[in-house]
Amino acid sequence: MNRLSGALAVLVLVLAAGCSGPAGSLARDSSHNTISIHLYQKPKRFSPLDPPTGPDQQVMTLIFDNLLTLDDSYSYAPRLAERWEVRADRITFHLRRGLKWSDGMPFTSKDVLFTYRLLADAKSGSAMAGKLAGAAFEAPDDTTFVIRPARPNVGFLSLIAGPFAFILPEHVLGMEPVDRIAGSVFFNHPTVGMGPYTFVTYKTDQYVELAVNPHYRKPIAISRIFLKPISSDVAAAQLGTGEMDLVQISPTDLRAVESLKGVTVSAKPSPGFIRIAVDQSDRRFADPRVRRAMLHAIDREALVAKLLAGRGRVQNSSFVTSWALPGTLEAYAYDPARARSLLAQAGWKAGEKVTLSWIPGQRDRDVTATVVQGALSAAGMTVELKQVQAAELLESYEKRTFDLALFGGGSYAVDPSSSVTIINCTAFYPSGGNISNFCDESLDTLTARADAGTDRGQRAKLYQEAAGKDNAQVPYLWLYNPDTLWATGSRLRGFKPSGDFATGFWNADEWTLAG
Repeated sequence: MNRLSGALAVLVLVLAAGCSGPAGSLARDSSHNTISIHLYQKPKRFSPLDPPTGPDQQVMTLIFDNLLTLDDSYSYAPRLAERWEVRADRITFHLRRGLKWSDGMPFTSKDVLFTYRLLADAKSGSAMAGKLAGAAFEAPDDTTFVIRPARPNVGFLSLIAGPFAFILPEHVLGMEPVDRIAGSVFFNHPTVGMGPYTFVTYKTDQYVELAVNPHYRKPIAISRIFLKPISSDVAAAQLGTGEMDLVQISPTDLRAVESLKGVTVSAKPSPGFIRIAVDQSDRRFADPRVRRAMLHAIDREALVAKLLAGRGRVQNSSFVTSWALPGTLEAYAYDPARARSLLAQAGWKAGEKVTLSWIPGQRDRDVTATVVQGALSAAGMTVELKQVQAAELLESYEKRTFDLALFGGGSYAVDPSSSVTIINCTAFYPSGGNISNFCDESLDTLTARADAGTDRGQRAKLYQEAAGKDNAQVPYLWLYNPDTLWATGSRLRGFKPSGDFATGFWNADEWTLAG
C-alpha cells in the first residue's frame, strides 16, 4: 500500500489557486443564461457511428436525440418515441408527433429508418453493426418504427437505450455513399440535430460551444453551454471560483469539493466499471492463468478504500445487473505469492515487458495506472505506462497494438444483455465492444438462451451460470465499480444525477438557472 499512498500524496489539489490557460480564462457569454460544464476527456468528433467514448457521447446527448434513454434510476425514459411495445419477435415504437429538426425540417420515422439501416450496416463503419446484425427495420407510417431482431432478445432495448443510436437527419446525410459516410465532415460540425441544443463550434482542446435549439419540442431555459475538456482537479478549482457550473469530480477531490461554499455534491452507483482490457489475440495473454495472476497481484480492495474513499465496490464480473449474478464468485483476493505462482505455471517469462495505456486527466484513473504498474511489476512483469488520447487508444484497439488498456464506463445495470456486447465472440472491436478479443462459445450459448426467453427466473439462472464462466475466464481485469460523483455550483437548478457519466446530461432540457 506504500505505492498507493505515495501516488496520492504527490497529487495535491490546490483549490484556492484558480487556473490559467484557454480553458480557465474563457470568458462567460454576456448572457446570464450561459453555463460551463466539465468534460472529463477531450472529445474527438460527434458521430453515432463511431465506437463510443464518454466525452463524445456526453456532447451528443445534448445535440442529438434517440428513441429512448435511461433516467437517473436506470429505467427506460421516452425521448423521440413517446411509447413502445415489446413482443417476442418485434419492438414497435410510436414517435412523438409534430417534431422538427433544429433547421426546421420535419422529423419522421424515415429518419429513424435511415439511421438504423446505417447503424446496422458494417460498410458504414458503424460500431453498432454487431449489435444490430440481422435485424430488420420498418417504418409503416410517419410516426411508427418497428425493429425485428435477428433472434428473440427480450433485453434488446438495453442495447439501444442511453447514449447510443442517436437519430441522424436523412435530409442532410441521405445522399452520402454508405461506404464513405463515416468520414463525413458533418460529424465534425453537426449543426442539425434533435437535441435541446445545437452545435456551434469545437475549439480543439479548449471548449465545445452549444446554443439552444429553436425548434426543440419544449422551451429551454439555458441559452448557451460551454463544455470544457480539462482535468478533474482543474475543474474542481474552477467550481470553487464560479467559472464552472457542473463537474464530474474524482473521489480524490471529494473532501475538498464538499468544503466549497454553495456547491452541492451528489453520488450514484455506476452502471459500468473501471477495467483493463487484455489483448487476448497476443499469445502471452491467452492463458487465463495469466489474467487471474494479474488480478491477484492488484490490491483492488485498497484501491476502493483509499483511492475512492470507499465510494465504490470491487468488481468481479463483466455483468452488473444484480439478478444476473450468482451468490458467490471467485473474489481474486490480493495475493502476490499466488500471482507469481500462476504466472510461473503459465510459463510467463519473468521481467517480460508489457505496456499499460490509458487516457490521462481523471485523477483516480491516473493513480490507478501507477498502482497497477507497481503491483504487476512486483509479480514479475515489467510494465511501462503510456498516456494516450482517445483517437490513439481506439486505433490501438483496432490494430491490436496495445497490451493492456485501462478504461471505464458502460451502461450495464438495466439488463445483462448489455454486457454481452463486451464479451461475445461475434463482437470483436470495432464492430462490437469486445476490446479484449475474448471468446468462449459456451458462454455465448448461455446468454443467447437467456435472451430468447421472457421468464425472469429462467433468464437469471442462465445468466448466473454465464457469469460464473465469465468470472473463471477473466476476459478483463475488473478493478472497481465506482460511485459517479457530480458537483453543481449554486446557479444550476434541476440537475438529476445519473450514475452513468455518459448520460449525465440526460435531463438538460429541464435545467434552469437561479435568478
